[in-house]
Amino acid sequence: MHNPKDQYDTEAMSLAAPAPGSDDQEPAATAEDGDLDDLCERWVSWCSTRRFYAPAPNYVNILGQMSGTTKPVRPNGPDAANSPEIMALHLAYLGQPDALDKRVFELYYVHRIRPIKRAADALQISRRHFYTVLRDFRRRLRMASKGILAGNEAARDALPHFTPN
Repeated sequence: MHNPKDQYDTEAMSLAAPAPGSDDQEPAATAEDGDLDDLCERWVSWCSTRRFYAPAPNYVNILGQMSGTTKPVRPNGPDAANSPEIMALHLAYLGQPDALDKRVFELYYVHRIRPIKRAADALQISRRHFYTVLRDFRRRLRMASKGILAGNEAARDALPHFTPN
């Protein structure tokens, strides 16, 4: 479904013919880039969950039972772990301006556009540049999320009632 805010039509890109050959291969990456990719994949999974902090509703009192028309909850739906690292990454992502690098990240992780050549062509950049922009954006997100996490931990440590384990 096309979102009016998008600068690209993901549905049209998903219907385009795949690029021939193995032009979809990502350039060689470091171990840190592999860890960042894993973190971003966990973030995507985390974003798709339906419950973050509360268990499924269980109506035990009469008022809860009488409320009636609540939306049914799908049993065994996805649930994310409460991770400060992923939450900091999410806040860092939300704070990024809407620019080419954020669009590249969204196409790769959120919309799962494959082959990459198709997404790069839609953005009018080369495939190699697509991967370079993606790598740099992931690294920048990681740095921003570490700053957010460090700030949150410093604020937590400053609380008078906080006792470390």
